[in-house]
Amino acid sequence: MIKKISILLIFLILISVNGFSDQLNGKTKVYNKAIENNLVSFGKNIIINGIVEKSLIKIGGSLKLNGKVSKDVVCIGSIVELGDNCTIGGDLIVLGGSLNGKNEDNIKGDIHNINFSFKKIDTSLTSFVFNSKTINLLKAIFLIISLIISLIIFGILPIRVKKAEELLSDNTLRIGSLGILSVLAFIIFFLISIILSFLYIGIPILLILLILLMCILIFGRTVLYYSIGQKIVSKLNLSVFSPAFFILIGVVVYLILNYIPVVGFIVLKVLTIFELGIGVGFILRRKLNLKSISEFVAEYGND
Repeated sequence: MIKKISILLIFLILISVNGFSDQLNGKTKVYNKAIENNLVSFGKNIIINGIVEKSLIKIGGSLKLNGKVSKDVVCIGSIVELGDNCTIGGDLIVLGGSLNGKNEDNIKGDIHNINFSFKKIDTSLTSFVFNSKTINLLKAIFLIISLIISLIIFGILPIRVKKAEELLSDNTLRIGSLGILSVLAFIIFFLISIILSFLYIGIPILLILLILLMCILIFGRTVLYYSIGQKIVSKLNLSVFSPAFFILIGVVVYLILNYIPVVGFIVLKVLTIFELGIGVGFILRRKLNLKSISEFVAEYGND
């Protein structure tokens, strides 16, 4: 789980500091030669006939892959067409857009093809953001970014998010207690790494700790978004039961809490503790013997 989220975070960093960055235009660019670094493309239509030695990241536009990508291929909102002779050495992740010509024998890693119908979400979200008189620009940006990140996480780890939500529902007090202990543990490790940073050895430890904390909180928040949305939909007996809709409702609830003075602030801090508890609890669920009711029934039967 952490590996997948870490890869996603690294991809976002690579978009800014590494690889080949294409400017947005409507032309098609063809790559026939080997590319030694990561290839990052925004909006442009590209055709890969050669070899990409590292990873390929495509946002918008279209991709036609006839050649080879040595590592991962990540496409967001893109039209992806895989040639018969193409090869991918890592994972293939397609979020939104479309995927054509998939040949599993040519892909060594996992395949994640998720289409959440972003147009419907975008329509409702845009209406909410721009028709509301109380929402400001920064919180609108927060809403959109949180929704996109959570949808991506759910797209990559759908089964794990659902299992973590079951663990939260069936072990709420234990998850909350674990969150408090995790906060204390992270503070202690953070202080130790700062002290060690004077000896240089603490700098990489500090970076690893921060990345780990970020991954756990992102996963935990996605699970809470999903859980909150699911419970609200169930209580209101709404007919829409889409994971994307659940997450959208959860994001809006978080946003509303930002406008409630004092109480909203306290609730958000408590939710942050649960986010940490969810992530740590899910990673250590076997050692901590954390199980959902469905897992108990599957293991021990109805008795």
